[in-house]
Amino acid sequence: MDRARVRALSGIPRYYSPYLHLAATTGVGIATLVLALFFLHHVRPLELLAIPATLLLSNAVEWRAHKGVLHHRIRPIGILFDRHTPIHHKIYQHDSMAMKSAMEFREVLMPAAGVAAIVALSAPIAYAVARLLTPNCGWIALATSGIYVLAYELSHLSYHMPEDSVVGRWRVVRVLREHHRRHHHLALMQKWNFNVTIPLFDWLHGTVAPDGLVERQGPPISKR
Repeated sequence: MDRARVRALSGIPRYYSPYLHLAATTGVGIATLVLALFFLHHVRPLELLAIPATLLLSNAVEWRAHKGVLHHRIRPIGILFDRHTPIHHKIYQHDSMAMKSAMEFREVLMPAAGVAAIVALSAPIAYAVARLLTPNCGWIALATSGIYVLAYELSHLSYHMPEDSVVGRWRVVRVLREHHRRHHHLALMQKWNFNVTIPLFDWLHGTVAPDGLVERQGPPISKR
């Protein structure tokens, strides 16, 4: 086990439960969906267009946030960079993506409070949609935002599962894991493959790492 992984695991509190962490993180997304469904009434087909619109915006925000705050220390939220680039990218490099124990959920999943904060930040946008369009559109936008964050978390977790695990063998996971694997090359992480879910905005911004780029970087950088 490399030094970066040992240092990270040594800082995990004894009371930490990886499956409680997973339940809390996914619970925020599910709770947001349930709340929104409770307030939806007589949804018209046209109002469902709020779903693709919100997905498109969420994918754009994902790309920008990953490229920006997760790879550059920006005050006062520098802790996001500190947990991502020097820790997550140091433990999981392109040639060693898999977690070695469930305790490493802490190094892959966001805290439940972080997921809740993202949903809370999307609430004013959903409110504006409700005022400009219809209340149903607002609730649909909020629900879609919550589910998108949930999809982000579960997608990211699946890419760091062992490749021979049940989830790791799924074809869609194999394809998207390769996209994410290239981002985890230390020489490429600041420039390529910032989308974690669907690489739509990577494609639009021209930041999809070309085939063979990882191999042209030479031997992997040693981990300490």
